[in-house]
Amino acid sequence: MAGQPTVIYSAASTQQAHLLKGLLEEQGIAASVTNDAIQLAGGELPLGWTAAARVVVAEEDAAEARALAEEFDTQTAHEPTDDDSAEPEPLADWADWPTCPQCGQRRSARCPVCGASRTDFRLADVQESAGRQQVFLKCDDCDDVIIPQWYRFCAACRHDFGNGIEPSQISAETQSAGRVSTYVLTGLVVAAAGLLLYFAWLFAANR
Repeated sequence: MAGQPTVIYSAASTQQAHLLKGLLEEQGIAASVTNDAIQLAGGELPLGWTAAARVVVAEEDAAEARALAEEFDTQTAHEPTDDDSAEPEPLADWADWPTCPQCGQRRSARCPVCGASRTDFRLADVQESAGRQQVFLKCDDCDDVIIPQWYRFCAACRHDFGNGIEPSQISAETQSAGRVSTYVLTGLVVAAAGLLLYFAWLFAANR
């Protein structure tokens, strides 16, 4: 991401942050989500502001991204009603799911949150954003509402849709995530070792 990283949105949940990230990228603005690993580790615990998932963009994109974030906030916020306590209606199959013009198979999609690849994500919502329709699907694997990432090639006949993600991109993302996890684990081990040494020194000094 070029330019100085700038936080433009602090989300109420990791899911909300990833939704906004997807919307920004749909508009050509590179974005990333920070603190999502911390919030996932804490589950539903009220970890506070410092653990909120935040959406970050380059400094030169901050003004446009904030405007889109405000629009996103307005669309996703609603006043509580008597119907909020009612059981939600079951999600339906998306009748307009893109299909391959060559073999007729459904185009494969990937969940940007958990990485699950499927052709049967259920339809969660359709919203108007910046003059175009945005489809939100429900991932049963991680129970998140997502903006799907579409694969470039048909899984059945290898037809090229002309855009979308490729296996090489997913491999690079997986390797990057693995390196981050290794760094975090190494940091925790070093911190734990430091604490043990400190307490050992403290115990020896007080004998």
